[in-house]
Amino acid sequence: MTTATPESPLRPLRLVIWGLLLGLVLLVAGMAAWHALAPRTSDLPVLRLGGDFTLAGSDGRSFHLADQHGRLVLLSFGFTSCPDICPLTLARYRAVLAELGPDAARLQPVMISVDPVRDTMAKLAAYVRYFDSRILGLTGTRAQLALIERQYGAIVNVPEAGEAGEVSHSGYLYLIDDLGRVRRLYDQQASVRDIVREARDLLREAGGR
Repeated sequence: MTTATPESPLRPLRLVIWGLLLGLVLLVAGMAAWHALAPRTSDLPVLRLGGDFTLAGSDGRSFHLADQHGRLVLLSFGFTSCPDICPLTLARYRAVLAELGPDAARLQPVMISVDPVRDTMAKLAAYVRYFDSRILGLTGTRAQLALIERQYGAIVNVPEAGEAGEVSHSGYLYLIDDLGRVRRLYDQQASVRDIVREARDLLREAGGR
């Protein structure tokens, strides 16, 4: 006659423990998958300035901000005979593009000329191309430019024809996300490293949409 072996009193406890461990593993795996697939957002706020605009580009085409789907825009105001701020700004553009590497294809640096009378399209195109062929010069009528300057809070002074005085402008750079929103305002002290780091943050954010 066969005698049944008594079941160990620890077996049910082991089953419960293994069940809990399995549940924990599945929970951790699920959270990791959600984190990998969830949209990523940067810590950069949406600033309450800026807006859509359309201007003529130095590449011979019309530039419409709302058409820059999936791309960031790095924007500044300037003019080709600017003695200091503009050359430094465009040199930083060049450094940012170099540092971004392959990601540079998703960033469009633009300089809006505030001096359309002297900055002909040919002159503007040659000026931005000197720093980097990927930089785009934009211009329009003074009425168009004045509206955009107000949208972006730029301080610009352009003497009327026949008036004495020099052209002057504020030197901020605007980092605009793929939805056309200004997310960061840089002064002339901002480092290339900071601009690149925050541009990459916004590119990751755009990739999660």
